[in-house]
Amino acid sequence: MQRQSLVPSGLLIFMVVVAIVIGGIGLLFIGAIFSGDSLGKPGVAVVSYYGAIADSEDSGLLRGGTTPQNFIRQIDDAGKDSSVKAVVVRINSPGGSPAASQEMYEAIRRVRAKKPVLCSMGDVAASGGYYVAAACDKIYADPATLTGSIGVISEFMDFQGLMQKLGVHSNVMTTGKFKDSGSPFRGMRPDEKQLFHELLMNLYNQFVTDVVDGRREATGSKLTKEAVLKLANGRVYTGEQAKKNLLIDELGGLHTAIQAAAQKAGIEGEPAIINMSGGKGLGSIFGAKAFTGALAAAGDEFGKSLAQGLTSELQQQAAQQTASPTTGKVHF
Repeated sequence: MQRQSLVPSGLLIFMVVVAIVIGGIGLLFIGAIFSGDSLGKPGVAVVSYYGAIADSEDSGLLRGGTTPQNFIRQIDDAGKDSSVKAVVVRINSPGGSPAASQEMYEAIRRVRAKKPVLCSMGDVAASGGYYVAAACDKIYADPATLTGSIGVISEFMDFQGLMQKLGVHSNVMTTGKFKDSGSPFRGMRPDEKQLFHELLMNLYNQFVTDVVDGRREATGSKLTKEAVLKLANGRVYTGEQAKKNLLIDELGGLHTAIQAAAQKAGIEGEPAIINMSGGKGLGSIFGAKAFTGALAAAGDEFGKSLAQGLTSELQQQAAQQTASPTTGKVHF
């Protein structure tokens, strides 16, 4: 009786596997047809980053979401893909984690050594968002884009007065006088303020130096460290203002940046647009380039509807990742 039941079960499993494989191949070609791309055709890859920069492996259900690690994987994939002749990085971000911004910056520089990498700014590409953009060969922004905001901020809460009113006391034991620096349960000493000021200035100098290095070729070394320091007071600039100050190169949207990237890469005619969706969702199962067009649009809509209920939770997680009792919140 057991042998008789094993035969149809095994056959059923085989049929399911075959159906999944055939369905996957079908989706691969449907995605390519809807996207208008030809597999292997030379083109321009588009890698997007939307939202705050928080180092996390959290990802969306269908397309992998937007995290620094996903972004880095997509950039690296674009660099290795022989059909990708140039890359356009689309950024719409107010900034965030300094270390994650630096890793994204370095990923772009790696690919930039192999092929052209241009940036297209959306509504906002400020602070850490501008940090990442500065790694590209050339930066495009709309006249109304808000960018710049070069600087570092650290926030510390002080609940001491409230705790005294409530009769709550905190007993802290440490192995060094700076171990609980930034604690919300007491005021900050002068030596601690000096410590954090030095920390912020170190990060600030790293920011300025990388902007100068990243923008050197595009500006013909005109955007010197002295020039950046005059602009790096934390304020934001419109796209028009940023162009006058050499923070960006040209005014124009995503289409303009793609056309410029294609021309820089020597692609004749209308370039194929390769959407490097990837990540951990369906895009990674069927291939980043194939999961585009109508399939990507459907995935986006479903993903957005699911994400709405999780937005608040993810923001809280990001805040927790960038905060600790000893360092506060440090942001680009």
